[in-house]
Amino acid sequence: MGLLFRNSTNSTVYVAYAYQNSDCRPITYAKIGWFRLDPGQLREVWSGFAGGRTFFYYAESDRLVWTGPYFTQVPFQAFHWCWNVGCTTCRNVGMNRVDVGNFVFNHTVNLIGIGSSQRKSSENVTIALPTNPTNKKPVPRQMPTTMPKKLRKGCPVLKNRVNFPLKVRRQT
Repeated sequence: MGLLFRNSTNSTVYVAYAYQNSDCRPITYAKIGWFRLDPGQLREVWSGFAGGRTFFYYAESDRLVWTGPYFTQVPFQAFHWCWNVGCTTCRNVGMNRVDVGNFVFNHTVNLIGIGSSQRKSSENVTIALPTNPTNKKPVPRQMPTTMPKKLRKGCPVLKNRVNFPLKVRRQT
């Protein structure tokens, strides 16, 4: 049971994600990364019931990026921080939002390439297309809202995190 990411591309992908955490204030989300996914690999990053939760994610390979409108700072090293924590060597990345249905035990975010024929999402799977590259700076800063009152227990998977490799780092 949990949140999983599948790399359906031909490149190694690095993933960071955010989850609801009431210990973080004023924004009740924590972010964690980096998880390395080799081509074809499926990796669990959240252990436990995923239903009724909202997650956010950012992913990047040497060719593609999956980004969204929810911006936060992330380092290049493995990390596990509250949403509003940053550093002088961090970069801003935009995360995508994933709302998991109330009765879903496992949810998979399937990271696909531009030419992929897999385009249909379901209650248990989100198909994630890469973002079109742009040189524009993000304008409005959206933030996650506070978490709902009662959720079943779950926790982030802390093992197998890696530093973001130098050869993949993009200029921001």
